[in-house]
Amino acid sequence: MAVTASISTNSRLTFALADSPDLGSISQSVEVKTSRTVTNGTGAGQANAAWSARVTLAAGQVYSLDLTDLSLSAFNLAGKLTLSTLKDVIVVNNSTTAGRYLLYGVISPADTTGYAARLNRGADYRWSDYQDGIAVTAGNKMVYIANPSAGSVTFDVALAGVGTFVDT
Repeated sequence: MAVTASISTNSRLTFALADSPDLGSISQSVEVKTSRTVTNGTGAGQANAAWSARVTLAAGQVYSLDLTDLSLSAFNLAGKLTLSTLKDVIVVNNSTTAGRYLLYGVISPADTTGYAARLNRGADYRWSDYQDGIAVTAGNKMVYIANPSAGSVTFDVALAGVGTFVDT
């Protein structure tokens, strides 16, 4: 399966602070941003594979994502994607209901006491490293997302990196 990836990413936080002390006023504006276009390939600053899914996760359940066995059925394709290097992850909690949250990067389906990020309603989590990425191995190929909330949560997850598309 000949696949070419075309990827661009943007992250931005802009804010302004203002104060009126006794003499005059002070204001400060700050913008922190990254923007990159990633070329197709397997080296630094490159990616050749991407995948995404919209998932509805029932209360008390854990979503298991195997980075070496990502189904392409959501794209109406037969086959799978096997990532060898993870370079970008974004998870977006689409819930608008108070108290509906996700735990990204829990230790295992049986142990949700430790996690990388808590995503409350409307929250998103992003990790990106297009220069080096993280090698996907047998020891770290699983990513778990838990829903300890009282109701179901729908979220989007997207990944990019270096990988191989395989027909099945």
